Amino acid sequence: MRTGVDYSSVTASHGWDCAVTVRESPAAHPAAESAAPAPGPPDAITRPTRRGLCPLTLLRAACARPGHADGLLLNGRAPGLRRLFGCLAAVFYVGCGALGLATLPLPDPGSDTAATAIVYAAAVVVGIAVWLAPWERWPRAASLSILPPAFALIALRNAFGGPSLHIYGVFFVVAFVWIGMAHPPRTSLAMAPLATAAYILPLFVLPGSIGAGLSSAALTIPVCVLVGEGLAWGMSRLERIEMALLRERDRTEQLRELDEMKDRFLSTVSHELRTPITICRGHLEVLDESAGHRELRTVRELVIDELDFMGRVVEDLTTLARMDDGALLRQESLPLDGFMTSVSAKAETILGDRVRTQPTAPGAVLRADPQRLTQALMNLLQNAADHAHGQDPVRFSVQPGPASWRFEVADEGGGLPPGEEQVVFEPFSTGSSADGGTGLGLSIVRGIALAHGGECGVVNQSGRGAAFWIRIPR
Repeated sequence: MRTGVDYSSVTASHGWDCAVTVRESPAAHPAAESAAPAPGPPDAITRPTRRGLCPLTLLRAACARPGHADGLLLNGRAPGLRRLFGCLAAVFYVGCGALGLATLPLPDPGSDTAATAIVYAAAVVVGIAVWLAPWERWPRAASLSILPPAFALIALRNAFGGPSLHIYGVFFVVAFVWIGMAHPPRTSLAMAPLATAAYILPLFVLPGSIGAGLSSAALTIPVCVLVGEGLAWGMSRLERIEMALLRERDRTEQLRELDEMKDRFLSTVSHELRTPITICRGHLEVLDESAGHRELRTVRELVIDELDFMGRVVEDLTTLARMDDGALLRQESLPLDGFMTSVSAKAETILGDRVRTQPTAPGAVLRADPQRLTQALMNLLQNAADHAHGQDPVRFSVQPGPASWRFEVADEGGGLPPGEEQVVFEPFSTGSSADGGTGLGLSIVRGIALAHGGECGVVNQSGRGAAFWIRIPR
């Protein structure tokens, strides 16, 4: 038979080993996503986000460094993608240099083989340096610093490589392909003057007509810019599509989690209400019509007690459901000393002379809903009465903060088992308790604190005690 009010299985005391703060999830209020977190002990559990597989997985794996998130697949601002595009530039550098060194034995009239070999070797060295650079720690625009050396090497290659103009466009196309993949639109257009200078300046030291070279530049550079801008536009478009898909995936995941929460909620409520209904029905079915007055009174007390329990469950669920409704609170200005005296008088009916109330400075004023805040504090005091050891004192106090009042209920009980600090404020969480409680008491405490714009938490010292607190804005 249940008697009294059931609360979740927790104890409260001055413990200082583990601190937990319960705050409203930013996902519930998008407007609060950018707000700075309120000061208090940390309690967040970070769950890693899922990511899809990226093309060029082997290249990414080779470039990956521990401690840096990859972010979106196509988001060039993400550290992993900055690293990936840096490695791609290194591959282009080394590949072009190695290809040039491999083709040096081929006939090329008018070229300076030794100088050209040095240029290609320099490209390989620069490529290795680019590969080793910490691009994930640098901003996206920093990778543009590799373009001036690239254009300088192209210009030197053309200056020493003979009069053949068809060599020019090949390396410029490679450079602008990388620009289009690694940088946003209009970057290729911004790099066009530098590329034009790298294309035209060698013409003044090469034999032959400068006019022919200018005509080639007038065609080659615009084509390279078009290639770079086309790739950049495509990558930007794919990035927006990917971000939209990720948002939809997140919404789907949230809906799935909400559906699972609904199923768990209905299952738990069904179980909590089925048990007292079964008890009532079973005792009434076996009640003999000729039962005596004593037996009738016993069955009646049991049925009333179980009905009271079901009523408390329904009332607690109604309170939880209305926590987001602004009409739930009826705030008013309260003299803090009078409010503490009132709650202490009610606590004495539960704890007797075990409660120790800390005096409050006279004249202090609190703005809150007196009934709801009293309900939250009484839940904590009842919880301490149910789970504290023997006749250990229970301390009830309020401390001023810069912009809030911090109410605390603490005892010298056994504290919370390690690992339960994060879950005791969840609905229907009874922790390790076997007393049959519904696990709604601390959920209501959290809801009332959040409805006031405050927060609640626990400072736990397993085996020695815990201190549950509520912080209410002034």
